[in-house]
This record gives sequence, structure tokens and C-alpha cells, in this order.
Amino acid sequence: MRIASDADAEKLFELARRKSQTGRETLYKNIWDLFENRGTSLSERERELMRDILRRLSHDIEMSIRVKLAENLSRRTAAPRELVLMLANETIEVAYPILMESRVLQDLDLIEVVRQQTFRHQLAVAMRKDIGEDVSQALVDTQNPDVIVALLNNHSARLPSGLVDELVDASKQVERYQNPLLRRPDLPAPLARRMYAWVSAALRQHILQHFAIDEDDLDDTVAETMVEVSSAEIQAAPDQGPQRLVDKLFDAGELTTGFLIKALHQSEVTLFELGLAKLCGLRPILMRRIVYEPGGEALAIACRAIGLDRAVFQTVYKLTRQARGGESVVPDAELVELKNYFDGLNRAGASLVLRKWQRNPDYLYALKQVGVNR
Repeated sequence: MRIASDADAEKLFELARRKSQTGRETLYKNIWDLFENRGTSLSERERELMRDILRRLSHDIEMSIRVKLAENLSRRTAAPRELVLMLANETIEVAYPILMESRVLQDLDLIEVVRQQTFRHQLAVAMRKDIGEDVSQALVDTQNPDVIVALLNNHSARLPSGLVDELVDASKQVERYQNPLLRRPDLPAPLARRMYAWVSAALRQHILQHFAIDEDDLDDTVAETMVEVSSAEIQAAPDQGPQRLVDKLFDAGELTTGFLIKALHQSEVTLFELGLAKLCGLRPILMRRIVYEPGGEALAIACRAIGLDRAVFQTVYKLTRQARGGESVVPDAELVELKNYFDGLNRAGASLVLRKWQRNPDYLYALKQVGVNR
């Protein structure tokens, strides 16, 4: 059988119009068979005429027949590419087996489907085996969380390293990304460690069990990340202020010593002051007086009362002097004197003074009482 002219094609169209539904379906199947069996021997003009016939008949053919043909074609590695492309852009019931299975489709074809077709087409592509990095990027560019979660759950999909970084950062706000990200076998350990700061307790345990991460480093990582997240939130919502963020961290159990130190190291002085005030149960204005009071004795008492060790206290003292605009290097004699003062405090006595400060803003008077508790 050869199609030699437009007149021949029109005869086929007329036949399709005059025949019954069964006749049109038979014609549809016959053209498919001809295209599959003799496609390479047809001229480009003949191939285009046959594609046109198939497109014009397609909407009149029973869905079950179109699906069956698509399923049959999806398993053939030598199937005619133009027909595979036509099916890939059909309704999802027809396109699904092609998008999931056909090896004839190339990355550019899949990207075009992702960009031009429906959400359900995008999901099918996201679940396809062995999709490449460019296709993964196109799927993430849809910004549809359902599509992105399907992609993350597809462990055969190849993701560009930069894209993984973006999705890890996005998982701070989109909780649905966290579990599939952490269960990907190709997730680098440094990114898993970064996620430790904001995932649930169950996922934190998963990180510890499945990634080669030094557990001792995690507290620092959590604190550093929380400072970064807090700073970003302040910039995004300056009207809410850092106090609301500190309250949020405190309620979540994330307001830690490590957080305070990281805040100072990153010049987030306001976060440090408000965070220490929250831990000490003091008003921020009083906390600032304590932090910057000459000599450092009041700060030593506050740090001792909340359980900080000497090394942490000395770091806090040095960084707060720098933040205040004082000397960049604290004299050794001053540090030795403060060390002896701190060592002479016991936590019970420091806690008693802290309680006095909580009740009475006259902290200087309370400070004088510390001698009986040393």
C-alpha cells in the first residue's frame, strides 16, 4: 500500500467519514500497522499524510483502543518517533504508557511535554526511570510540590548537584521534601547534616543512622543554620522583629548555647542579646546592661546560672567586648581575673542572684550579694 497524493489521502478521510465507528477503528489500526511495518520505506510526504490521518481520526477512536496501541508501541525500541511523540502529547490515559516506558523519547521531547502538557503528564515524566538532569530541572521548574516529591521519590532520576542544594534549602519551608530528600541514596552527607537543623526528630535519627556524620559536629551545624534561618526571616519580615524569632526558637527547643555563640560569630548581636535574655528570663534592656557592664562579673553570673562552662563564657565575653566596639583583643590579665571569678561561683549561688534580677531590676544591688554564694 502506498499513498501517492493528497487525493489518495482525501479518499481515506472520506472512507473514515462514511464508515461506521468500527470501520474508523479498523482504518486507524491499519494505518498504525502500515506506519510501523513500512514506515522506513515511505517518503516524508507520505509519512506526513499518514500522521495527519491519524491526528484527524484520533478523537473519534475509542479510548481503550488508543490506549492499547500506545501500550503496544511503548515497548518497541524501533517505534516511529513521530508517532511516539504524537501519543506522548495525547490525553494522559493514552500518553501515560508512552511517557513511562518508551525509550524512543529523548530528553528534549520529555522537557517539551513537561512544559506544554498537564500536571498529570508531568507526574508521569517524574516517575519515569532514568530521566536525565535536564529533565529533572524542568520538572522542578514547574514549582509544583506534587511533581517535585514524585521526582525525589524516583531514585533512578539524576539530579544536578546545584538542584539538590536548592531543594535542600527549599525543604526548610516545604516539609514534604524532607523525607524523600533524606532517603535518596545520592544525597551528599554535608547536605543531610545541613538538614538536621530543621527536620523532625524521626528524620534526625535517620540522618544519624544512614550518613557518615560526626555527631559532635551536629550541634554546631544546628546552631549555625538556625542563625542563618533567623537572619533571613528578619530580613524578609522586618516588621515582626527578632524577638518573635527568638520566642519561636525557644518554644521549639532550638535556643541553645551553640545558637548564641554562632549568632555572635556572625555579628547577629541583637539575636544574641535577646536569646540570652530569654534563657535567663530577663527583660532585654536589663540583659544588655548585664552583658556590657564593665568588668564582666554580671555576665559571668548569668552564664554560670544557665549552665555555661568557663570556656563558653570566655568566648562570649570576648565577642561581646568586640561587638560593643571595644578592644579587638581582651587583655590576658582581665581574662585571668574573670576566670578566677567564674571558677569561684557555684551554680546555685548564681541562680539565686539571677532570681533576684528577675524580681528586681536593680541588678547592681543583687550583684553585691554574690559574695555569700561563692
